[in-house]
Amino acid sequence: MMNVKQEKLTELTSKLTIEVVEQDYQNQVKKTLTGYQQKANIPGFRPGKVPFGMIQKMYGNSVLVDEVNKLLSEALNKHIEENKLDLLGQPIPAEDNEIADFDTAKDFTFHFEIAVAPEFELDLPKIKVTNYQLTVGDKMVQESVDRLLERFKDEETGKLPELNQELFDKVYGEGAIKSEEELRDRIRKDGERMYQQQVDRKFTQDAIEAVVEGTKFEMPDDFMKRWLLVSNQDKSLTKEQIEADYDKYRNMLKWQLIEAKIIKEREIKVDRNDVKEYYINHVVSQYFPIPEDEEGRKRIEQFAETMMENQQETKQVYDMVYDMKISDILRAELKISNKKMDADAYVEMLKKEHEASTASTGSATEATETKKKATKKKVEKDEQE
Repeated sequence: MMNVKQEKLTELTSKLTIEVVEQDYQNQVKKTLTGYQQKANIPGFRPGKVPFGMIQKMYGNSVLVDEVNKLLSEALNKHIEENKLDLLGQPIPAEDNEIADFDTAKDFTFHFEIAVAPEFELDLPKIKVTNYQLTVGDKMVQESVDRLLERFKDEETGKLPELNQELFDKVYGEGAIKSEEELRDRIRKDGERMYQQQVDRKFTQDAIEAVVEGTKFEMPDDFMKRWLLVSNQDKSLTKEQIEADYDKYRNMLKWQLIEAKIIKEREIKVDRNDVKEYYINHVVSQYFPIPEDEEGRKRIEQFAETMMENQQETKQVYDMVYDMKISDILRAELKISNKKMDADAYVEMLKKEHEASTASTGSATEATETKKKATKKKVEKDEQE
């Protein structure tokens, strides 16, 4: 049995030393090479009669490397599971790890560093966030009216139509709007509904930033910088880029830990019915009106079931439903101050925020996939498979 030793480096990081000796791998290596010998088809030798020494010379080193790596992975996973280690990121080779000499050595020692997720308290009610309530002003309403008149002007004469019942019926259906006052009120309400989705998204983004900022706990920063570098080697992410953008990485990783804690403590779950309802209410409803009769509802549900057969998209929907449930909790528990704002002023504010964000955005966008790997969102997606 392989020997695994754990040595604490800091409050959150440890060093794992794993020893692999010849007796750990020799039987499996021999078995694998014997299988190669039986299947080998080499000119000058009958099938299955190639000398074992030749097979060992040809394939021995690569088989040894594969078997040692397999044993390492098993030993790491077993140690983590038996000790109930809640890891942050993944184990990475220690800086003092020596390159194994598979050509001459028979016993090997490997060193890894690990980081465990920090413990922290979550106190959402003390965290403040602004919830914007938009109003569509007269200026924006008039601009919409002007566009409406321009849309229905006479192409030959260029004359604009009058704001009368004929135009109201043409735009909204017969009898839906009966006066210019009703028209302007309808435009105002439609505008406010249109902006609501954007306002909801901003609330969630602002809430996440506030929760990350307001929830204090230490992170194993040196380890995380090295882990980010190792995890993003295929993206040519440099040490300098990680250092420059580490605050962004750090906040994303912190949110993953906070999100996992919310899911666990609030016992958030998403099952197939939640996903089906999402498809019905957010996808199907864009193309078909949701029927009220039972037969029509069954047809819509069958359509949603068909859409759920796309496993890749359905997995994304599971994540979106989790996000929606977390957003609902943030809205219910955070200390929210409502702020009314004219839509024009709101758009201008978003523009300035976007410009500031664009100016400061660096290679932290490369962390998107890394963040997914680091997530602590350990949840059961009931019946997804």
